[in-house]
This record gives sequence, C-alpha cells and structure tokens, in this order.
Amino acid sequence: MAMFGKKKDEPVVQPVPWTGGHWFMVGDVARPAAFRRKALTGPRAVRMPDTQEGVRYYAPVALVTQVPGADEESASYELYDATEPDALLCALSPEKGGARYRVTDAQGEELGLLRRTPAPKRTIQHGWWLQQPGRPDIVARYHWAKGSAKDIATRGKETAVRGAGALVEGVVDSVLSFGAEGGDQASPSRTHKPVTWRAEGEEETVVLTSGHVEGVRTYVPVASWLDHRLAFALAVLREA
Repeated sequence: MAMFGKKKDEPVVQPVPWTGGHWFMVGDVARPAAFRRKALTGPRAVRMPDTQEGVRYYAPVALVTQVPGADEESASYELYDATEPDALLCALSPEKGGARYRVTDAQGEELGLLRRTPAPKRTIQHGWWLQQPGRPDIVARYHWAKGSAKDIATRGKETAVRGAGALVEGVVDSVLSFGAEGGDQASPSRTHKPVTWRAEGEEETVVLTSGHVEGVRTYVPVASWLDHRLAFALAVLREA
C-alpha cells in the first residue's frame, strides 16, 4: 500500500573548512524558515553558505563556546574548528571590563584586538573596531560620517555645542542607543543598512562588510590581508 505524507528526513549539514573564504554569519540557524518548511538549527557557530539540492544551508566552520563561569557582561569565548572540534582556532579574552578583547591563536600568540567604541563616538562610528598587528586601525563609520577623522571629530564637537538643551539631549540619547553595539540592528520599521569597516587613513581600503541575507546578518571579509579569525571574533561579539 502506498504511503502518503511521509516526512522527508532532514539533511545533515556537515562542517566545512573555515578557510573557505566565503561570507559568513554567526548563530544556530542551519536553514532559515521558508514556505511550508521549518527552520533547521544546530550548535552556535560561525557558519558559511552551503547549497544542497538547490537549498541554501549554513554549514558550521567554527564552533562558538562561551567559557564557563565568565561574567555575562564581559564573557570569554573560544572558537573551535568545526571540521576538527578539538582544534582551537582562537580565544577571545576580555580586558578593561569588556571594553577591549584580546584575540589569540591556539599557541597563545596575539592575532589582534577588538575594541568597543566609546559612547561619545557611537554617533558616528559603529560599536566595535579592530586592530591587527602591522595594519592600520579598522573602523566602521556611519555612511553620513564623511571626511577625515579630524573633520568628523570637529563636526561632532560643533554638533554637541549646538545640541545643548533637554530636548536635544533626549535625541542624542536615542542616537546613542542606535549607535551602541546592537543598536545598528534594524527594527522592523527600519531598513537594514550595510556596515563597512575600512583601514583608517586609507579611505578606499575596504576590509570587512556586513549586510543581511534572508533576514540573517552576514559578514564578508574583503581585504586579502585580514585574518579571518579576527573577523569571526568581531561577529561573535556583535551577535552575543
């Protein structure tokens, strides 16, 4: 007798190499929900797109572990190679109360630093920026913040002077909340805008970008010299 309505087994989303150089996301979504299809989830990980039978999946490349006993406000993280789960890719260790994270490899060698943008600068600059040894600072400013760092700082001071008063203070607080980490996540009524990290002093050098695919925030390493483990670490902190 023929059987109808039997559910098809969900596919196993196998890990893929983290050196694949593709765009990536951070989370537990292995496949977003779609018409007549539930979301498929897995362990929290850095994930890259992988297509099976015409369907896009997010395959794990680096498993994300929060170190037990860490302070929630400044948690430590470890990232392990998803294709070899015992192999540590990098560790994120908070300093200065979580205002800065040191990123190291499996041997404890420093890969770089992630820094939280101070509150006064979050009106012009996104919440986290990077430092990779031997390279310029890697900063993401809001698209309207054009010109050199000195120009932007001058405009910021002028705006602050003109903005005296209780009403304007309320507006500034609102802007700061959007500029704070997590604040650049669009609300349902706002349009997702891309974020671009550039090498400081080299306006044309795009290092890393962030956008959205199928409602998921994604990241694209652009500069060939960027250590992808630093990009992973940045994404883990933004998505924490």
